[in-house]
Amino acid sequence: MTSAIDEQAVVEQLYRGSREDFLPTRTSRVREARAAGDRELATRIGALRKPTVAAWLVNQVVWRYPDRLAELTSLAERLRAVHQHGDGERIRAAGRERQALLRSLDAVVREVASEVGLRLGADTVNQVTTTFQSALVDPAALRAVRSGRLAATVEQDADLLGLLPEMDTPPPVWPSRPSPPDRSVRPAPVPPTVQEAPPEPVPEPEPVPEPEPPQPSKEMIEASQHEEECAAARERAEQELTAAQEHAARTRELADEARARFNQAREEHDAALEAIVAARAALTAADREVRAAHQAVVALRDR
Repeated sequence: MTSAIDEQAVVEQLYRGSREDFLPTRTSRVREARAAGDRELATRIGALRKPTVAAWLVNQVVWRYPDRLAELTSLAERLRAVHQHGDGERIRAAGRERQALLRSLDAVVREVASEVGLRLGADTVNQVTTTFQSALVDPAALRAVRSGRLAATVEQDADLLGLLPEMDTPPPVWPSRPSPPDRSVRPAPVPPTVQEAPPEPVPEPEPVPEPEPPQPSKEMIEASQHEEECAAARERAEQELTAAQEHAARTRELADEARARFNQAREEHDAALEAIVAARAALTAADREVRAAHQAVVALRDR
């Protein structure tokens, strides 16, 4: 049965779109497939896993920045080539290119996160970096990243994929250098060729149909959904931890500022007390001088 729903378009919509819209969009597409009478398609769509935060960020880089993806693919091929046939200087130069590209990808990931208001924890950053590093050295990881449909990163899931379509080209095959011929051995004379009758054509075997891929069971779908719920809970916990750490840092700064203001106020208060003591002493001395002057005036008047 041919469904009117384009499965590849649905998959691309899910993994290319907003992560928050993944589950409601998947549920809507499952209902559409069931309404169209294609229960097998509905089951396959329902089994698609919601990407983790790190996997979603990698997917967004693939979809939004094709130039970065082209650089990643090109550098991966060059790295394989120089490690097979390059000298030390070429290997070091490729290593510098690798570090520069990883820094560029990190900046792009942070830009995407900033656009959607996502705070990046250290674990998420490490998972994204590990995935791009693996893509540079592992052709399977590169194909997974290039699909733009990761459900988990390399560090989280060895399978790498929610769905991996048939795409990408295999890495280049570098032929070995042929050895020079041995000129000390004289070739044997070639006997005259005898025309032989052409062989009768052999009928081509009938193509064997590919087996249908196994459909995910209800238990598998429920287990995938439970895994997504656990991943979402972990994500919320990580965000709460990041927020708590930021709040603790802000309150520490406020406490330090308040402590500094308190110390300054105490110093000013001590200085004011000292000024009061000095003023009182000056007032007492002035009183004495006034009395002495008055007594002098009285004495002069009595003469």
